[in-house]
Amino acid sequence: MIPRGVWLATFLIVALPGAATAQVRRPRPVQQPIVRDTTRGQVSNRVPGVAGRGISDSTVSDTSVHWSPADSVMETLLKKPGYTVTRYEGEVVTFDALTKAFAIAAAATRKAQVEREGQRVVTDSILIYDDRSRTIDGSAHFEIVPGGGQAPIAGGPRARYKLAERSGRLTNAPVVTEEQGQRWFINSVIAKTVMGDSARRIPSRLYGLGGSLTSCDDSIPDYHFELREIKRTEKTLVARPAVLYIRDIPVMWLPFVFQDIRAGRRSGILPPRFGASDIVRNNPGYRRHIENIGYYWALNDYMDATSWIDWRSATGGDSLDPGWYRLNGEYKYYWMSRFVQGRLASSYTRQRNGSTNTAISWGHDQRLGRDRRIQMDANYVTSTVLQRQNTFNPYQAIATIRSSFNYSDKIGPASLSLGGRRTQFPGRQQVDQELPSFSLTTGPLSLAPWLVWTPAFNFSESDNLHIDQPGTFSNRFLPGTNGRLVDTLAIKRNRFNRQISIGTPIRLFGTELANQITIHDQVNDFPEEKVIYPHADSALKETRVFRRTYRTDIDWNPTFSLPAFFQNRYKLTPSVSLQNVDPNQFWVRTELSGGKVVHQSKRLTYGLSASPTLFGLWPGFGPFSRLRHSISPTLNYSFAPRASVNNEYLAALGIRKQGYLGALPQSAVSLGLSQNIEAKVRSPDDTNQTDTGQKLKLLSMQFSSLSYDFERARATHRRLAGLTTDNFGTRLSSDLVPGLDLSVDYSLFQGSTLSDTAEFKPFLTHVATTFRLSQRENPFAVITKLFGKAVPDQSPAPQTLGGQPDPNAQMMQRIASQPVAGQASRGSQFVVPPTKGWEATFSFSTSRSRPARGDRITFWDPRERCKVYLDVNPFAYDLCVRTPTADDSIPRTTAGAPYVQMPRQTSLSSSLNFELTPKWSAAWQTSYDFEQHQFASQVVSLQRDLHDWRANFGFTHSPNGNFAFTFFISLKPQPELKFDYSRASYRNR
Repeated sequence: MIPRGVWLATFLIVALPGAATAQVRRPRPVQQPIVRDTTRGQVSNRVPGVAGRGISDSTVSDTSVHWSPADSVMETLLKKPGYTVTRYEGEVVTFDALTKAFAIAAAATRKAQVEREGQRVVTDSILIYDDRSRTIDGSAHFEIVPGGGQAPIAGGPRARYKLAERSGRLTNAPVVTEEQGQRWFINSVIAKTVMGDSARRIPSRLYGLGGSLTSCDDSIPDYHFELREIKRTEKTLVARPAVLYIRDIPVMWLPFVFQDIRAGRRSGILPPRFGASDIVRNNPGYRRHIENIGYYWALNDYMDATSWIDWRSATGGDSLDPGWYRLNGEYKYYWMSRFVQGRLASSYTRQRNGSTNTAISWGHDQRLGRDRRIQMDANYVTSTVLQRQNTFNPYQAIATIRSSFNYSDKIGPASLSLGGRRTQFPGRQQVDQELPSFSLTTGPLSLAPWLVWTPAFNFSESDNLHIDQPGTFSNRFLPGTNGRLVDTLAIKRNRFNRQISIGTPIRLFGTELANQITIHDQVNDFPEEKVIYPHADSALKETRVFRRTYRTDIDWNPTFSLPAFFQNRYKLTPSVSLQNVDPNQFWVRTELSGGKVVHQSKRLTYGLSASPTLFGLWPGFGPFSRLRHSISPTLNYSFAPRASVNNEYLAALGIRKQGYLGALPQSAVSLGLSQNIEAKVRSPDDTNQTDTGQKLKLLSMQFSSLSYDFERARATHRRLAGLTTDNFGTRLSSDLVPGLDLSVDYSLFQGSTLSDTAEFKPFLTHVATTFRLSQRENPFAVITKLFGKAVPDQSPAPQTLGGQPDPNAQMMQRIASQPVAGQASRGSQFVVPPTKGWEATFSFSTSRSRPARGDRITFWDPRERCKVYLDVNPFAYDLCVRTPTADDSIPRTTAGAPYVQMPRQTSLSSSLNFELTPKWSAAWQTSYDFEQHQFASQVVSLQRDLHDWRANFGFTHSPNGNFAFTFFISLKPQPELKFDYSRASYRNR
């Protein structure tokens, strides 16, 4: 309540002679009990009683004091018409006949009270009631209950209340009020209260001299505002001047405060956001930064609008931060009965150097029926450089700008989905989009007892526009009339990818017929140099430059799965399929075929698969009562006769016919393997083998499949040539190390396995491992429990892999999905996640591509990809170089293009969260680059819980010398009341 007016008062002194504040919609607080004012016929939200501060319930009648039971005479007098009833009660009552005054004394078991016309005054000491002036004088602790649904007022040590005027003079009178679910306490040294009359529409008022304001409910508040004069009505609260105290230390002075305290949304001026360091510079080069100078309109119960200005000074500005101003607008709508909600926001930023940026964000969610729904989250900016250049968060500086749309519906047994996605990259011109994406699927349809049909249709188009990755032809040279170079122009490069999938699987008399048609069309709209082989003959080798390349694939591979037999032991399943001779699609059209559609041959392939599970039980030892070792192999055998692939098809794909092995007969076996070693933990009362104890997975290993073709080995006269698997990998996990996940991948051959020149040469391409340690999950906790020692409750049994999501990945996802305009686009302060004890996450990864042979090799340097960040934000450039991405290489249409050699990347990342004290928590995130032999960007964060305040300290450091420090402390019930400081230094300054 007050803090919002506090900052507004400072702004009014500087800019405006007078104004009214606004109550902006916030997340809904916990719903308080609703009480109807029967006099006015209205419903109002009031605050329940506050324990410990002398304030009673403001919505219900006083239940702490009861009248003694009335006898028959008293009942008759109370019901007599034409009289006004005055009731009083106490332990001792003294009446003065001359002054017509009553002295009512309370006792330990009975309070003194007076009631007239619905107004009541209660005390635990003495009440003096003057019947002629209808005045009540109270002492010690008193409480005034005006009735009519108005809030009672309590105080002490003295009070005088006039029943006829419904007003009184109080000392040390505390009053409670609520704003957006937050309770505030006002305590006046001397106060005059006017209760008003709801029947005559007379509002209540409170005037105070001296007092305090706080939201802390402790007997000695951690902070408070000292106020000299106070006026409170049903609508507003005004006080002057205001001094903020932390405990008993004054830290801020403000001339006056003004606040609209009415419940609900109200139009008015927004509370500006700035700290003390924005008012008084702490050094000559400090940059002032003020936000949220604007106005809020509460249009109606379903919508509102906001407009505001943000400003950053140009003092000490440079090319990276020249200073700017931003115009913002936001429109929100929320119609529960129509199941519609959303927000539309825009912003216009102009820097001092003349650069501009317009950002638009639109979020919409609407339900049109039980199963019909529209969801949209659109974000668009005209300058991705400025959008992320002005942020202070190094993670947010490289976050992508994403948009998505989805329409879902259910039509009979079918489910329909229509959507799209669009992504812009900070500082880059490239745009990736998937628009549209259409899907129509159904569950199994029983057309007859012997016929089940499950149709599905999918269509998607994904495009890469304005590709800015370096390539063979990235620029076009413009010569002059004399043939000399005049200028270079970047070539506009786009990639279009469309895919259609039609699935019509049928189950006929228990026999599965998998039937699917796929159509894939790819266009690379940029020049590309390739080595081609006309008529698939290596003797006709040529090098050509194509203005653009394209490829269209159409494929159809039906498969018959016969009923399985030996289900209990071997799980044998025979199958018959019509497959392509070459692993590529059946129909192909490329730039090498001159736009002509060519096709290959098909042949029948017969297969038999088995997936048994073999296990053995072994006697236990130590803490284990029994061990179980299970092996689950997957064995497949396939046979296909000899076939042929025409030269025209091979030439269209850029494949040479010399040494081609795809047309050989096929007699291949494929083997996959996974095994688990489990143990049953011995319980203290385990006296027999049937006792069901806790199961622990000691080791789990999964291996990728290996395929061996006997016909290919016989034709090449080399045993290793029969191995047709290009890559092989394994994955390990164990409950002994909670969160452990280790994967290793190998490239087995140098060259394509479809050629007789492929050389068996295993090469390690990727190693990745992740494990988590915490006070609850660590090997020591597991060992302690295995050997029967007492384990604290905060250390439960270890969880299996994949139980808890990575908090760092969740944080990055939230940052990347933030809107680009509106209130939600503001960079939130980094908050350390609360922890109990400590937790740590470590991730190691190394990846490298197999060294290529030949002279057509392009070495990819990540610094070229991240070069665009140098002029945007040095922090972003440093983090980009050390962050591998999946969009480095562009998919080629055919063979013959230069090979892209990716650089080796090896890094170790760690994230540590721990609790220093019950009030202090810290987080440290860092990564070490083994290739650069230095640490990458480090982030250290500290958070201090100050009961009513929250303090955050953030440190960001990069190995190139860039450094940033941020400090932020804010009041929990009113974050607008804050003190913040941020400073960044760059190595090149």
